Amino acid sequence: MSLIRFLIFGALTLFVLLPLAGILTLVGLPLIAVLGTVAVPVLILLFLVGLPALVVIGVALIGVGIVFALLGTAVGLGLAALKLALYVALPLWVVFWLVGKLRKRQPTY
Repeated sequence: MSLIRFLIFGALTLFVLLPLAGILTLVGLPLIAVLGTVAVPVLILLFLVGLPALVVIGVALIGVGIVFALLGTAVGLGLAALKLALYVALPLWVVFWLVGKLRKRQPTY
């Protein structure tokens, strides 16, 4: 029973909405044509002013990205050198220092 009611209400709704859609089409198409005609100079202005600004901002962002990439590389290399010094050079220096102290301490016969 509810399916038949749904189909009847759907058909009645179409009888109401289709004439409204036709009226809106008759009013809307000329309105869209006028707005499109007005929008063309605005689009040209945005193209002439906005596109160069967008290019300048893009180039600036690329420059900042390159600077940060180079700084990151320098910091990474510095940290690698620090790790090399702490984990390789410092223990070797301590071992050679202790061996030198032990050699000085031993009596010669």
